[in-house]
Amino acid sequence: MAQLVAALDIPVIGNGDVTTPEAVVAMRRHTGCAGVMIARGSFGNPWIFAQARDLLAGRPKRPDPTPEERFTTALEHARLALRLQGDSRKTALEFRKHFGWYTKGVPGAAQLRERLFQIDSMEQAEEIFAEQAA
Repeated sequence: MAQLVAALDIPVIGNGDVTTPEAVVAMRRHTGCAGVMIARGSFGNPWIFAQARDLLAGRPKRPDPTPEERFTTALEHARLALRLQGDSRKTALEFRKHFGWYTKGVPGAAQLRERLFQIDSMEQAEEIFAEQAA
């Protein structure tokens, strides 16, 4: 990609396997690209954008979210989808995978995901996350 960046007079955007804020910095450094797209790396991890901005600006990376922050954000994300969708069951089924991404790396994640992957309503998701926060 660095050769492409050098050969073109237009901005080149890098992407692919960008799953950490450090990977954003590395891609910019190694390729000279004008920007970086983040796809899968943001699934359940919307904090990656602010953390990458910190590193690109030469600031220390803000800390990773706590499990409670992850749960709060996951539910906020799902509630926004429910507002648009209007169907608790459909939103819950659609958000099973999102909840899996949001809970990656938290203590007891495997058991938590097992429960979340069985929900049929947003109310069940709310209850499960409330139990986890208690």
